[in-house]
Amino acid sequence: MVRAPFCTAVAAVALLVPLHAQLPQADAAFKRGDYRGARAAYERVLAADSTNVRALHQLAILDSWSGKLARSLERLGRLRRLVPADQDIMVDQARVLAWAGRTLESEALYDSVLARSPGRTDALAGRARAVAWRGDLARAEHLWREALTLHPDDAELLIGLAQTLYWKGQPGLAEAYAARARALAPGDRAALELQRALRAALRPELVTSSDGAGDSDDNAFVALDGSYTTSLGSDVRGTLAAGWRHATDPFRAGASYGARGVAVAALGRGAVLRAGAGVRRLEPEGGAATTPLTAELGLGIRPGRYAAAGIGYSRTAFDETALLIDSGFVIDAVDATLDVSPSPHWSVSAGGGVAWLSDGNRRASAVLAVLGRAAPGLQLGPFARLLSYDTTPGHGYFAPDRFTVLEARAIYDWRRDRWGVRADGGAGTQQVFKGAARQLAWHVGVSLTRGWGANNEIALVGALTNSAGATATSGTRTEEFRYRTLALRFRQGL
Repeated sequence: MVRAPFCTAVAAVALLVPLHAQLPQADAAFKRGDYRGARAAYERVLAADSTNVRALHQLAILDSWSGKLARSLERLGRLRRLVPADQDIMVDQARVLAWAGRTLESEALYDSVLARSPGRTDALAGRARAVAWRGDLARAEHLWREALTLHPDDAELLIGLAQTLYWKGQPGLAEAYAARARALAPGDRAALELQRALRAALRPELVTSSDGAGDSDDNAFVALDGSYTTSLGSDVRGTLAAGWRHATDPFRAGASYGARGVAVAALGRGAVLRAGAGVRRLEPEGGAATTPLTAELGLGIRPGRYAAAGIGYSRTAFDETALLIDSGFVIDAVDATLDVSPSPHWSVSAGGGVAWLSDGNRRASAVLAVLGRAAPGLQLGPFARLLSYDTTPGHGYFAPDRFTVLEARAIYDWRRDRWGVRADGGAGTQQVFKGAARQLAWHVGVSLTRGWGANNEIALVGALTNSAGATATSGTRTEEFRYRTLALRFRQGL
């Protein structure tokens, strides 16, 4: 009767010896970067002992690195119940909370750690980063600087301050802190990548593009554009741009060309002001030429790490087709945009505005797009657009009184080394004029890019669609309409 319990105990001891040996084996695999092997070993340890703190902690870290934030937070919650006062676990939990977008909870947990250890560097850095991700860049900058008074030579703190200043639109000031971080930690990849991005943002840049388009109504154009951008100060970038366009249709031809200057200035707190002015010469074949003034004024803000909004005014020449060049139209427009990414897997873009044409027409517009990550590189979602014209029948620019389109869209983005391919397509319905029958709407597009250096890139872009909203040409649209475009673009940092 005594032998059965004795045998059971011996078997248990025999089982526990190899399981106990698996923990250092798992740690060794983790240190050499074999994360798959480490995960398997930690899981075996945890299966034998569900309260093993080391295995649970390492699995939580691996989950967070692989993007499984909910599972990571669940493990970290269990750890906090097992060892509630462990500050390393508290810092890791706060970090994952910030990654999950729960920045207020993250900040509160970092505050708890700092109440016990006021000089703890990773907690100081994590709190400042969470505040910056929430969009309060001014307070984040203050927290970074406050932390640097305690640890003036800490590379992580210097990188964080540089990143926050970059987001505030101060790349010149940010570069100095990034350079200090690189000097202190030459092998730090984050410092290297940030310094490259800042240098690319500050150095002069030349961009050229050649575009061509045509449609099944025999409207066509070719265009050449170029711009030169450079820093005008630590917080101001200036751009000088020029362009030429030649348009034709079955009855006429025309050309337009001009130049403009634009300045972009950081105002602080994530706000950016954009202002510019120029001229555009419209020369119809056999008609009188005009030279309207052009202008732009806009304000952009970043209320959060994953949110951006803007409002702007523009005055431009309406020169897409030969008919429009011949008419000499000018558009004054006010537009607003909002882009939000509530989670790493979702993004929402919305916009709207009102435009006034020089012939008396008025156009209202609205657009909404939602994209969700369905697979690596693949996004799917709905798209809606509305254009409404207050037409002036019998003269001026002819347009439908209303155009609407509803589409399901797919975007696939592939990147390898310096090569990139982006393909997008959509299908749905469109309605041209109020009360008209709905028609099939579709589009396909593809771009091939090759980059080198910090911000140099060449891109070939093409698209084909039957959407009535693709062009400003007149006429009633049917499913037989086609619009095609091809462009070659080149960007070179100097």
